Formats: sequence, C-alpha cells, structure tokens
Amino acid sequence: MPSEYKRSLVKGITWEGFSFIITLIAVYLVYNNFMLSLKFSLLLSLIKIILFFVHERAWKNVKWGKY
Repeated sequence: MPSEYKRSLVKGITWEGFSFIITLIAVYLVYNNFMLSLKFSLLLSLIKIILFFVHERAWKNVKWGKY
C-alpha cells in the first residue's frame, strides 16, 4: 500500500476514534444500554472509515483548486 494510502487510512481511523466516543455516549444516553451503544458505535465507525477512505482517494483525483 502506498504511503499516501496509509496516511489516508490512519487519518480516517484517528478521526473515527473521536467520532466513536461521541456516538457511544450519545446512543447510551438515548437507550441507556451500553452493549447496544457499543455495537452500534463499532458498526457505524467501520462503515465511516471505509467511506472516508474511498472519499479521500476520490478527492486525490480532483484537479479543482490544485496548482
């Protein structure tokens, strides 16, 4: 995997770390069920990391705003 791909992957994972914690707390506050909030947060984070990676790679090909 090229280093720029690794960078995008690590960037997505670290951002999702913050998002995971916020989602976990929010779902727990709504449903008062830790296991449900944990499962929901894990699944959502996995989906979002994959979509972020695809989005980041697509934007690398956009010429708009580059010199």
